[in-house]
Amino acid sequence: MKTKSVMKKTLIAAAVAGAGFAAPTAAVAEVSATLDIASQYLWRGQQLFSGGTVSGSLDYEHDSGLYAGVWTSSESFGIEYDLYAGFAGEAGDFSYDIGVIDYRYSDGGTERQAPADRASRANFTEAYLGLGYMDFGFEAYIGVGDTGNNSGDKNKNNYFTLSYSYDKFGVLVGYADFDESEANYTHVDLSYEVYDGLVFTLSQIVDEDTSDTYSKETQFVVGYSFTF
Repeated sequence: MKTKSVMKKTLIAAAVAGAGFAAPTAAVAEVSATLDIASQYLWRGQQLFSGGTVSGSLDYEHDSGLYAGVWTSSESFGIEYDLYAGFAGEAGDFSYDIGVIDYRYSDGGTERQAPADRASRANFTEAYLGLGYMDFGFEAYIGVGDTGNNSGDKNKNNYFTLSYSYDKFGVLVGYADFDESEANYTHVDLSYEVYDGLVFTLSQIVDEDTSDTYSKETQFVVGYSFTF
């Protein structure tokens, strides 16, 4: 499976790096949409491809806490579209979010296999859990199902984050835990929300199990998000 395994908040590094799956606060069921523009596709500390990207989402939230949506973005090859559903809520200063996200690619995403099987090799699924307390957040993305490489291997790749936000500033530490342990790495993201929707992010891989596997360059991303 490829060493890429988010949802819409990835492009702007989870905005100010608070809990990535904040509990919905709407009192009634509602449908919303987003449009995101970013200077690059930053994925869990990795630059997936050079150049800007445009993405968008359509979401449904019910006052019970249930929600579902679809997120789509341009990729190196074709279009990425992610389908997700879950349940979220809050109690005082605590919040939670649990669900499943299915990553799909029309033509292989960032994979570079033969065109005939590129898309199916790139697809994969994760279950996720998000917990928040005040300005602190924890997220776990657990690989489920097959790897999508047509080998029948199970998806054992996981990803974990700890984050903290203060006013317009945020910090996020992410750890990628792959079935192939030599590919594991840790990255740190620092974010600043200049004003509503406009976020600057610096991202750096700070530790990896095998040297020279990932880029050591600090990634700088400018992202702007519109909500409708």
